[in-house]
Amino acid sequence: MTSIISVIVGFVLTGLIGNKLVQAWQARNWLLQQRFMGQEKEYVALKELADEIAVLLGARIYHMQRLAASLTSSSNEKLAARIADYEDILKRWNERLTSFYVRLPLLASSYLAPNLESSIQLTLVEIGANIEDQLRRRNAGDNADKKSVIKIQNRLNAIQGKAISFNKSMLRIVETRRTEIYYGRRIELNEWTLEQFSTWHLIKALFVRDINSYSIIRSSIDS
Repeated sequence: MTSIISVIVGFVLTGLIGNKLVQAWQARNWLLQQRFMGQEKEYVALKELADEIAVLLGARIYHMQRLAASLTSSSNEKLAARIADYEDILKRWNERLTSFYVRLPLLASSYLAPNLESSIQLTLVEIGANIEDQLRRRNAGDNADKKSVIKIQNRLNAIQGKAISFNKSMLRIVETRRTEIYYGRRIELNEWTLEQFSTWHLIKALFVRDINSYSIIRSSIDS
């Protein structure tokens, strides 16, 4: 009788413990899945932000270049059409600019928003003011100053180079984030990353010939 009771008690305890372990495993998997989905949404938002900035910034510079090229040689009708195109993209860029400044540090990096402001936006505002000066000359019946227009065009070419560099920086961050989410992040063994290595990985490191080359791949949801 005692043995039967022991078997029953053991069976019940095993069932209870097994059920608890299954529940804990399911809860952990659910949390990891939710974390992955959250990080994936952030990645998608970052990619959309990078695409939006690249498109609008490229369009603004392009229409400024077209307008500058029309200052000295185009008819009034053609110039008016290019002014309208420029004013449209300028409006769309300015409407989104504050959103860019807010989202860049949240989704990408803290240095990108100040970089966009100081190295690109302020220069675009200055060039835009120079273009408006030349437009006022034409509206007053004078010809646009060719030397000033050439200077404007040179500055636009320079700012286009900065815009390309900025977009490349954004794309590098996007690609890094994609790799970390879907393929994991490579962690090299050193004194600052020891806590991220399990005991088993540290034991394996003892038998590695070149310890400086030892690293692990860790999923972002396990970080």
